Amino acid sequence: MSTGYVEQLSWTDDMMLRAERPETPMQIQMLLIYDQSTAPGGRVTFKRILDALDARLHLAKSFRRRLTELPGGLHMPYWVDDPDFDLEYHVRHIALPRPGDWRQLCIQVARIHGRQLDLRRPPWEMTVIEGLNAIPGVPTGSFAIALKLHHCVVDGMESVELMAAMHDLAPDAPRPDPPTRPFAPGSLPSTADLVARTATNIALYPLRASRVVIPNALKAIRHLPALPGAVAGGVAAALTPGKGSILAPSTRFNGSATPHRVFEARFHDLADFKLIKTRVPKATINHVTLAYVGGALRHYLDGHGELPDESLVAACPASIRSGDERGAGGNRLFGRLHPLGTSIADPLDRLAAIVEETSAFRENTDNESSSRLMELVGVVPTTLLGLTVKAATAMPFSAPAVATTTVSNVPGPTFPIYFAGARLQRVTGLGPLIGGMNLFHVVASYDGTISIGATADRSALPDPAHYAECMQASFDELLSAAEG
Repeated sequence: MSTGYVEQLSWTDDMMLRAERPETPMQIQMLLIYDQSTAPGGRVTFKRILDALDARLHLAKSFRRRLTELPGGLHMPYWVDDPDFDLEYHVRHIALPRPGDWRQLCIQVARIHGRQLDLRRPPWEMTVIEGLNAIPGVPTGSFAIALKLHHCVVDGMESVELMAAMHDLAPDAPRPDPPTRPFAPGSLPSTADLVARTATNIALYPLRASRVVIPNALKAIRHLPALPGAVAGGVAAALTPGKGSILAPSTRFNGSATPHRVFEARFHDLADFKLIKTRVPKATINHVTLAYVGGALRHYLDGHGELPDESLVAACPASIRSGDERGAGGNRLFGRLHPLGTSIADPLDRLAAIVEETSAFRENTDNESSSRLMELVGVVPTTLLGLTVKAATAMPFSAPAVATTTVSNVPGPTFPIYFAGARLQRVTGLGPLIGGMNLFHVVASYDGTISIGATADRSALPDPAHYAECMQASFDELLSAAEG
């Protein structure tokens, strides 16, 4: 029997696998809320959802690919077509008990997020959640979809591509054209076949490493004259008077993780964020979201008597995926640290400080240099990289942390989209907790709205509804200052 599609994971995707622990599953989740009144007949059945997905499986290769690897995990695993793919295993169906309010939805989504995916199958799950009858701003009878994917499959930008494969531009749009060839997976590769492929990759490793290291080393040498200025600019931004240490102070969000998650989110008009950014020269929507998160953390920690004197810092993953890499799956992320201005009470002063302090880093970085660094790190054995991240996640964080939280931006479409005829009303997201940062913010935009979703360890954030109030208070302060 022939072997079908086989492709080895990249080093970044492999590291996402090796960094995972039961307490810290490496997965992302999109929470999508739909108004089914726009669908033909005004109702979307579970069968219609299955049929709509079945007609689109060929539009995103991630849907039907699973992992396989050598015994003992001696080298990077391989993606293969799943010969036993079962759509109904991946799509589940639940309903909220009455009254079906926002808090109940958050609890269910957090529980789903805390469970590890079965990596013996394509690493994604979709849970259809009915009974959303008491959520402000959401039409009665709406339903939600919690789409969970392992981080080794996609990064935030690629999750947008996956959503595009699911949706239409009109409620009555025709089904996509069928694939030119029906899905016909071969048998799973044998251990002997994987050994042969791995041996070839290992034999080519010195050539690949030299091809990456030598050119990038030469480029690095050419940039040495500019290095002191770039470093000085970044360090100066972090060490100007009153800025304190370049390391973020430890907070309750820098402890060891448990398996339990909580989730909350707030939704706002994108026009309000655009208004706020006009009040500070050179400010962007991303700067406003950082000031928003900084204000929320300031309110929350101050209310618990735990606000540090030094400003907290956010780790911000940025996609460096080029246009021709879209749809390729996997991860093309490069992280940066940004201040949150939590030591500044005035919201616009906080925003101005964030703009000023991030400018030095922005001016001295670019996607090309970030890609070169990723290539250089990629020649390090991923077993070592994964163990390093896993150890960082497991250790107790009593010393100053690199960052307090992660803030990830996921831009969505600026126009309405439809699934099985139902209009997508709201979008928000959940992220993984790793490296001693037990609070993750997903910033998602869609059709004139922007959401801030907060995922946290329950031991670090036992009162998520109160944190949501702090998020709302931070936004209200920013908007009031912008309108004043």
